[in-house]
Amino acid sequence: MSVFIFKTIRYRLIALVLLGIVPLMLVAMFFASWHGAQIIQQEARANMQLRADALARNVSRWDDMNVWALRTLAENRQFLSMQDHQQLPALSATYRVYSEIYSAATLDTQGNVVASGWGKITPEQANTRTNLSNRHYFKAIMEEGKTLVREPLISSTFAQPAVIFAVPIYAQAALTLGQKDQRVAWLQDGLREMEYYQGESTGYYDELTYQAVLAYQKDYYGLTPTGEADPLTFDLINHNASEEWMAIETDKNIIGVAFVATFLSDLGALIGATRLGKTGYVFLVSEKGEVLAHPNEIYVKGEHLTDFSQESPVKEVLSSREMQQFYDFTDEDGTEWLTYSILLSNGWRVFALQGKSEVLEKERLFWSVAIGVAILATVLIALFTSLLASYLLKPISQLTHAATQLAQGDWNQQVPVEREDEIGLLASSFNQMAMHLRLSFSILEENSSQAQKAQKLAEEKNRIKNEFIAHMAHELRTPLNAIIGYSEMLKEDEPDKLIGEAVEDLEKIRSSGQHLLTLINQVLDFSKVEAGKMDLNLTEFEIEELLSEITVFIEPLLRKNGNHFQIQIEPEIERMYADFTKLKQCLLNLLSNACKFTEAGQITLEVSAFKQEGEDWLAFRVRDTGMGMTPEQLERMFKVFSQATSAISSKFGGTGLGLVITRQFCRLMGGEVTVESSYGQGTVFIITLPKTVAPLPE
Repeated sequence: MSVFIFKTIRYRLIALVLLGIVPLMLVAMFFASWHGAQIIQQEARANMQLRADALARNVSRWDDMNVWALRTLAENRQFLSMQDHQQLPALSATYRVYSEIYSAATLDTQGNVVASGWGKITPEQANTRTNLSNRHYFKAIMEEGKTLVREPLISSTFAQPAVIFAVPIYAQAALTLGQKDQRVAWLQDGLREMEYYQGESTGYYDELTYQAVLAYQKDYYGLTPTGEADPLTFDLINHNASEEWMAIETDKNIIGVAFVATFLSDLGALIGATRLGKTGYVFLVSEKGEVLAHPNEIYVKGEHLTDFSQESPVKEVLSSREMQQFYDFTDEDGTEWLTYSILLSNGWRVFALQGKSEVLEKERLFWSVAIGVAILATVLIALFTSLLASYLLKPISQLTHAATQLAQGDWNQQVPVEREDEIGLLASSFNQMAMHLRLSFSILEENSSQAQKAQKLAEEKNRIKNEFIAHMAHELRTPLNAIIGYSEMLKEDEPDKLIGEAVEDLEKIRSSGQHLLTLINQVLDFSKVEAGKMDLNLTEFEIEELLSEITVFIEPLLRKNGNHFQIQIEPEIERMYADFTKLKQCLLNLLSNACKFTEAGQITLEVSAFKQEGEDWLAFRVRDTGMGMTPEQLERMFKVFSQATSAISSKFGGTGLGLVITRQFCRLMGGEVTVESSYGQGTVFIITLPKTVAPLPE
């Protein structure tokens, strides 16, 4: 019943409408949802990029501040002597001004601490100065020639993440114009000429000059930003303006190393406070992938910095070396993440992460609404289509019911014609068809009744004919056997008393009687097969025994036409289970025909074995070198009472039943007989039988 429902016009109409509308609607909704999802993801990525870029700018400013403070120290002219008492004021001031700097110091070229922001080193401690020549930042400057080194680490004293900034201390520029008094006087004259003084009477700079000098000093490392044009400031100003005005010698020899150690606590607080939704966060790594700041404190504690260089997404991003990069990945717990990273000028990277599920939460909500709308729309469309189908298909349902009753034999079917459209025309045509069918089937039933009576009469006549043929065959065989027997007795008992012509006549009587008996036996066998009364007598026998009896029987036929006979049998073939008599009769029929239609030729009986569907079969081939047959003759070969030509029939005689009986016997035993022949090239008849013939069904 359910299968029938799916085949109804109502179902097909609903399915057609749904297939025509719903896919288009779903495609439109999918496109809109996909577009909405893209917008949501773009907004999420833009927000991540905005927050990460802002944080990156803060980190860069923090880094620049530390580098600027350190370079200001390293280029201070008071550091040229590398004397602790001259360096301590600047170091102590730096230590006090910058709250995150917990250590500031200078080292000589041997790595010995000259001065530290912690306090002055007394002369008594000179021989016990701390040596830091084994530190990475010291080696990087002194051995590798780097001008700026950042070394992230976990402070062993404070157990906090920190960064050591280190730069070389160079021997600074010096003037070459003789003595100090002359140089100062000359610089003052130059300042007057450049209107740096408001006037000699006032003795101070005007505001414009002050601001200009101060700005220059701030932009040039090594100048103390006082706003006063000291000799070095003026010297450098004039050197930049005109190299011919004053010669400068620049000595880039390293005389020491300055470093500051800065806590990452401010950056850590800033990064910890930066959240992206419910799951998103940011963190900072070094150029090696070491965690510098992370909202989860577990990653910024311990003796060493946590290494993220082999973890996603740091591993993939570090290998790409792109300035800005979006990257999606799945962590070990199966959580999908959206990631954005930005490379800072110092080689560090800021990473922003947010759970993809959270990012797509709006998308899922949109999809849920869209799916709900789609389902509701589909249901409404299906309901509307069903109501429309009920209205349109009601007369068709009536026609269907009437046609079904008509098909079951109820010819008195009529449907109401209530419409004037195509369906009304169909109903009117159905009523006319039903009327014609009633008349036609009435006539057909009458004719069918008469045909059945005629068929029964024909079958009865055919039965009587077969019984008559079988009865007559039995009646004819008895006197024929007597005639054959008496002719043989006369030849054997009184051979000396008979003259030559009488012997020949007796032989003709015997031969003709034997031939007539063979014909009668064939007719009798044929009638039995036609009547379905032929049985099989299945026994197991030796193939050699069968072939021996066949050879004895056909020897006179072979001698008559001067033919040679040969048997070829495969060595492994010994026995078979079949009807010995019927197989023998089949082979004799084929061999007799071969002897009859071959003169002075070769006749061969081949026996071979083969497999068919896993069972053992035998093939008996009767091959001759006779006249062969044409395709037209082959078509009539197995027809009842048919021979190749009328000339052959008149010359060789026979009823034309031998091959027909042979085929019927082979098929009774589950086999077949086929023929291959070409005119003038001989003929091959092939009998194929199971090696073990199955009994006939009861």
